[in-house]
Amino acid sequence: MPVTDVKQQQANVSVETRWAGFVSMDSGRASRLIVLITFVLACSAIALHVPGQISMDTSIQLYEASIGQSLSWNPPFMSALLRWLGGGEFGTSMIVLINSVLLYGAFAVVAITLLQVRASQGEGRIATWRAALALLLILNPIVFIYVGIVWKDVLFASFLTAACAFAIAASIGSLFRRYICVVFSILLLAAGYHTRQHGMFMAPILLCVPILASWSFMPNRRVQCALVVFTLFVVSVAGLQHQVNSSIKGADDRASSVGFRGIMQYDIAGIISDSKRPYAEFATPISAEQYAAIQSAYSPVRVDYLGLNPVVGEWLAGMPGATLPHAWWEMIKQNPVAYFQHKVTAYATLLGLRGIEGTLPVHVGIEGNKAYLESVGIKTGTNSRSQKVFDFAVKFFNWPIYCHAFWLFALFALAFVGARATLPKPFKAMGGVIALATLTFYGAFLPTTLASDFRYLFGAIPLIMVLGLILLLGSGERKAV
Repeated sequence: MPVTDVKQQQANVSVETRWAGFVSMDSGRASRLIVLITFVLACSAIALHVPGQISMDTSIQLYEASIGQSLSWNPPFMSALLRWLGGGEFGTSMIVLINSVLLYGAFAVVAITLLQVRASQGEGRIATWRAALALLLILNPIVFIYVGIVWKDVLFASFLTAACAFAIAASIGSLFRRYICVVFSILLLAAGYHTRQHGMFMAPILLCVPILASWSFMPNRRVQCALVVFTLFVVSVAGLQHQVNSSIKGADDRASSVGFRGIMQYDIAGIISDSKRPYAEFATPISAEQYAAIQSAYSPVRVDYLGLNPVVGEWLAGMPGATLPHAWWEMIKQNPVAYFQHKVTAYATLLGLRGIEGTLPVHVGIEGNKAYLESVGIKTGTNSRSQKVFDFAVKFFNWPIYCHAFWLFALFALAFVGARATLPKPFKAMGGVIALATLTFYGAFLPTTLASDFRYLFGAIPLIMVLGLILLLGSGERKAV
């Protein structure tokens, strides 16, 4: 072969090699990059947020943790956790640490696991655009802003997301690693079950993810695996409940009973506000003064505005608990259109379809019950780091990511694409369960919306991000296994 031909061939190979390196990258390199980014994000979030952004609910739970007594309608798990962590600023700082490690750690674990599976199936490289989009997804500023807010909603999201990540990690590796990952997934789901009222249905649905993970390495013992995972979950839930009851007294079932009472009262007020019916004809007796007060005080933004009006507040307080469900149902039957209008408007407000005003898109600083905070050694106020968080958050208020409708649309899009994508069977099934649980989470707020706080639906965002990572890093031009 002539020397010129050899040189031309070498030049062509060099160009092809450089082009291949541009359009794709080594999976190991992608893994290291993702680990680095998540580590930096977690450390930065901890440094910026500690001792955490504290609001009224958290100030009450801090006080509950210090006295070992439930005083509010909040589920007592977070109060117990703060007590176990030492309470005060140290306890809230540990919550920030837990949120940051669990959420960013979960994204890293999911990404690394998917890349390891690709490599084990002979795909040692991944398209650069996939890796770039995965990194962009992990850089989601909403997560960075929220990991430092000491709210049960954020802790709830951290537990559920990390539980799914551990289950996904159980799909590959040694048998010991897989068992450990499944156990951690179950424990985190049990914690999520107690953290927020919605955990009572979210955790059982997501329990199917570790069950599917166990099937991936024990395909011939599916019934036994499901029974073992379910049994461990029930035992974990019961064990945690016992520990919570031992630490925080007097919680009982107020977390759910007060919530249902508030929903029914809000619905009745919404019906009265949206109905064209004369006040004297309502199934629930109401005076002209009360009717005018409700018309003035009611807002689809949040139920709290009703209580700020003294006339409405007295009217709400006078509703007997025993007869409230009957009165609520009679009002719905009498005014179905008004009830539907009230629910749809409140839900649209929560989704951000009516703007983010009133949705409390971010909370910074330390606020709440001053006496409670002082009793645990915490001073109210906002420091320079909290101000930086707020200034950072404001930059994204007009972005679609600050609208829950965007994330709901993303969920539908990911579910549609995922159903048609080429994915290994365990991941496709796990993704389907996560999508179902997340959709159920969104759906649960349609009949129960009390306020349009952005934080209420925050738990869906990290789960949707996990689905995005599964599609970006798990799908490819290969046969499903």
